[in-house]
Amino acid sequence: MHYAKPDKRRMSEEGGKKDPLSRKLTFGIFYLLSSSGVTVALNVVLIGFVARALGVENFGLYSTIISFVGLFQFLSDFGLNRTLLKFGSTSISNTQFSFGNALFLKTILIIPTFALVTFVGYLAGYRNSEIVIFELFTLTMVLESYGSIFSSIRRILGDFKLVSFFRILKTTINLVIVIIALSINNSVLYLALASVLLNIIIFIVSLINSVLLLKPKLKLELVKDFFKDSTIFSLSDFFVGIYAKISTVLLSIFSNLHAVGIFSAAIKFTNVANLFPNQVRFALLPTIYRILEDDKIKESENQKRVFKIIFKYMVIFATPFVISIFLFSGSIIHLIFGRKYDLSIPLVQLFSLFIYFRFIQTPFNLFYIAMHKHKSMVYFQAVSSIVNLILNLVLIPKHSVLGASIATVVSEGLLLIIIIGLGTKYLVWNLKDVFFMSFKPIIAGLTALWLTYSLLTNKTNLFLQISFLLLSYFLFLFIMRVFSKDDKDLVIKIFRGTSS
Repeated sequence: MHYAKPDKRRMSEEGGKKDPLSRKLTFGIFYLLSSSGVTVALNVVLIGFVARALGVENFGLYSTIISFVGLFQFLSDFGLNRTLLKFGSTSISNTQFSFGNALFLKTILIIPTFALVTFVGYLAGYRNSEIVIFELFTLTMVLESYGSIFSSIRRILGDFKLVSFFRILKTTINLVIVIIALSINNSVLYLALASVLLNIIIFIVSLINSVLLLKPKLKLELVKDFFKDSTIFSLSDFFVGIYAKISTVLLSIFSNLHAVGIFSAAIKFTNVANLFPNQVRFALLPTIYRILEDDKIKESENQKRVFKIIFKYMVIFATPFVISIFLFSGSIIHLIFGRKYDLSIPLVQLFSLFIYFRFIQTPFNLFYIAMHKHKSMVYFQAVSSIVNLILNLVLIPKHSVLGASIATVVSEGLLLIIIIGLGTKYLVWNLKDVFFMSFKPIIAGLTALWLTYSLLTNKTNLFLQISFLLLSYFLFLFIMRVFSKDDKDLVIKIFRGTSS
């Protein structure tokens, strides 16, 4: 490999001289979770508006096309985002060459992406205006794949504020453009046009900002090594695409657009909730790459310490978040989507388990990738995707949306079991630690759920119920001594670091 060796002095300076590991990791988690709240709120408003404006069947058509196009996202991205994070997280020179190589390869992939989507769409029976919609959403997908490259540059440079700013900016502009577009013409075509317009604006702004932050450099002799890793990541994305999109596509084949609309409402809400673990994973990945290259951190005990910090707080945050979604799913669906989507309420309750799996997978995914075990992740994802496909083919014809939902949750649970179980051989975590770090927050969450359900359900408004649930949960955490003096010190350092 021709990439430069990690600049240890620079990395230590970036981390800070005083307790760099704890502060870096914990600050990233707390800051990103709190700053993503605005983005989640805007996305909820956006999804609710689109679902209400289009109606259940047109929302089902929109979701079907998005899912169909999304099956080919692996070709548009081709793993270049994660390859950039891998090679660019060690030094500035590596980042510049990785940035240039990623842009070069991504541009080459534009033509085969459009050609494949159009060809397969035609074979699937889509014609005329439907093909135009396919092309528009494919252009959106391509522009978003460039956006992931620009976002990775800001993550590598550690500018979490800028990452959050662009995420909020994109969501705000998207909401405004979509409202205007659907007010002019309430159709999927105009929604596709709005999506293209948004991504063109964000692409131009992000390109200028990223180039000003870091000038890309192209080094063709490095493309071969770069392409080798991106191919592995792309294969993983291929299975992820099947895993995430195939239920909606198969529902459109074996059922009807109304059923797809109901299922899509639950899935869209689940995807919004998954923004939290996704932001933590992608923002902290450059940091994990750096600290695992440090000779001191390579020691097993220090790796365990890094893992426990991340896992502990992901479980603590995930538990009340998921319990709130389960308990208040009916009120949430009525508030966001309206009563036409009532059939999606039990699906949201079922998907709350899926969201919990995604939260606690985060530290395991981080370590697999940062320890260069991404080939293992490809095998794991392949197994779970094949199981998901088989379960969908068996369950959807008989049970429609419920069958698709069960297939999704079961395959996600299987993926989590594989990731945790087979990863114990790397000595970073063991089953006993994972169990005990999860046990107390789960007990505290279930107790708070029982107390809230017994005292306040149907007796007061939604926001007071959620406030009571959260207050009870954290009170039980303190009673059960989940937080230690080290946690208190970390919180103090975070707020001191933020103010400074």
